Amino acid sequence: MDHGKAKNVFAWVLSILLALAFLLAGVPKLLAITSWIKKFTHWGYPRWSLALIGLLEVGGAILLLVPRFAVYGVGVLIAIMFGAAYTHVANREGISVVRPLIFLCFLIIVGWLRRSQART
Repeated sequence: MDHGKAKNVFAWVLSILLALAFLLAGVPKLLAITSWIKKFTHWGYPRWSLALIGLLEVGGAILLLVPRFAVYGVGVLIAIMFGAAYTHVANREGISVVRPLIFLCFLIIVGWLRRSQART
């Protein structure tokens, strides 16, 4: 397998895994699952922000699966991950900050791999 094809396969695998993860995170927020309502209330966020974050996560996940628009999905999801990391730090939730930072790193990789496709 040549370098370009391997890079494309890796980009797809990572994009699909991230899309699944963000769909699994976003849909419960859109459905206003009680545990998410409690978390957002505890963090001091208004109720409407739950639906907004869920919509952005689901929308970003979908964009990740369209190579031409993947970098836009990456941008939206990076902003969400910065917000999540801030939320965990501001609420002194210690190790919980690691998860959004890991996702942030994977999103940066996808953005880097898909950057040339966004220009076409």
